Amino acid sequence: MNGLEEEFGEEVTFLRLNAADPENGLLQQTYGLRGHPSVAILDDEGAVAARYFGPQTAETLRADLNDVIR
Repeated sequence: MNGLEEEFGEEVTFLRLNAADPENGLLQQTYGLRGHPSVAILDDEGAVAARYFGPQTAETLRADLNDVIR
C-alpha cells in the first residue's frame, strides 16, 4: 500500500484501520471487511467497487484504483 499511497496520493484517500480495535467494528461491518488484511476500494459515492481479503499484489490494487478514478 505504501507505494500506492504515493502513486495515487492526490486522487485517492487511503485509510488504515486496525481490525482488532472495537471502535472500527461498525465500519468493518458496513463494508463487509473481516480480518487482516482486508481492503475495500470505494467509488466517489462510497459504494464498494472492490473488496479483498488477504494479501494482494500492487498490480491488482492499482488496476481497481485506476478503474474507480477514471
